[in-house]
Amino acid sequence: MCKEITNPKLIWILENINTFSVNSINDFIKNKDLDLELSCLLKYEISADLLNKLDNELLKAKVEAEGITKDQLVSGGMHQNRINELFEADNDIDVISVDEEFLFTSGSSPNAGAPADYGYDPTLLDRINSGRITVNELQEMLIDDSISVPFLRDVCGLDDKLIKRIENYSPQQMSPITLADLPPLKPDRTDFYFLGMPSAGKSCLIASLLSHWMRKGICNPEVSNPRGVQYFKVLAGGFSKGILPRNNPNTFIDYIEVTLNFMDSVSFLGLFSREKKYTIPINILDMAGEKFENVANMGHEYFTQHKEFLNNDNYKSLFFILDYTLDNEGEDAFAQSFSLMVVLNNLKDMGILEKTDSIFLVVTKADMFNVPKEKYYQYAEKYLNEYYGGFLENLETLHKEYNFEYEIIPYSIGKCIFGQLLEEPNVKNNENLNTFPSLLGEKIENLTARYNKKWFSL
Repeated sequence: MCKEITNPKLIWILENINTFSVNSINDFIKNKDLDLELSCLLKYEISADLLNKLDNELLKAKVEAEGITKDQLVSGGMHQNRINELFEADNDIDVISVDEEFLFTSGSSPNAGAPADYGYDPTLLDRINSGRITVNELQEMLIDDSISVPFLRDVCGLDDKLIKRIENYSPQQMSPITLADLPPLKPDRTDFYFLGMPSAGKSCLIASLLSHWMRKGICNPEVSNPRGVQYFKVLAGGFSKGILPRNNPNTFIDYIEVTLNFMDSVSFLGLFSREKKYTIPINILDMAGEKFENVANMGHEYFTQHKEFLNNDNYKSLFFILDYTLDNEGEDAFAQSFSLMVVLNNLKDMGILEKTDSIFLVVTKADMFNVPKEKYYQYAEKYLNEYYGGFLENLETLHKEYNFEYEIIPYSIGKCIFGQLLEEPNVKNNENLNTFPSLLGEKIENLTARYNKKWFSL
């Protein structure tokens, strides 16, 4: 686990790690004064491309010294052949050759009885069937002929459509940028803050909302912020193909300007009515989970530069993203609950709550709830009341003080596989892609639009 970092230079390096060359990162690792850990490189999401090009001997030393596991490296996007080199694993496992006859025994695999003429590593088969392998690794293995399409189809049971998506996998990621290089937030809009722990699902939630709003004709991107337009395309464009966004690197904030368009029935003294269009212009701010965690740990002094960037007269809507799977069914809920409470209090001290009209507590990965879908709302409320009581009590006190509204909302995009793929990206076959964005969108419209509706304007 990455230890707490106090060296400002090392913090800056890690926050901008993907802007450096491989040679520079190797030099950073060699620098004993920096004490740069491999676990920290993984936590700050060094790109898979850079990770796979780092010096092998340096990585070996770090793996041994820090007790890095194979799964950690797989999650970071390291290729299996490099992992094998680092762990020198290879002689203990007999890979069955194509020439050898092998019959699956009953219960040995979900594909028992599959053809036996695809030589395979049983450990690899287990990783694929259990989903403990990344799409990057599968694609790389297809490219270098370590595995074949027939193997994935006939032995692993993957359908041709999914295999084609693995072959064509090509995620896009925003280039790193400093806060000073971001264009200023546009005024006279509502700022949507998406806040949560690392990997809680913030970018996925934003991507699913934008993709849904585009399908429904609700959302119109503003072109005055070219980077925002690019980010919109990266998030929603990739998501529409079932590619989950990677965490945005090296900056606390990236934002997208959009205008939401709605229709409402407007009446005058009950005599007549007509459909009237109204809009909610918004700035969507995707805030990096690592910085969220730092604010929770170190206070808003750490947030000073970002506070200046965020300081404006716009109304705010805060989206606290709670990852249900981080809590181990409530057993480990304290860390996430505590961080949420501390960040909420920091936002109060910064004056943000004075301009906040709505707060949404979005419990992501609701498909992991052990209840029928129609009971997700009740389960989410019960779960938060049981394990997030302190945070909810504080929220209720602040609600009375600042007069904002708040909602608890479950959210799911469906099953995700191989790290970065949505198992079913077609909305016709995955009702989650319509149900939950529609529900959240309706809450957003009801709580935010009250500042934009002109009830007596015809």
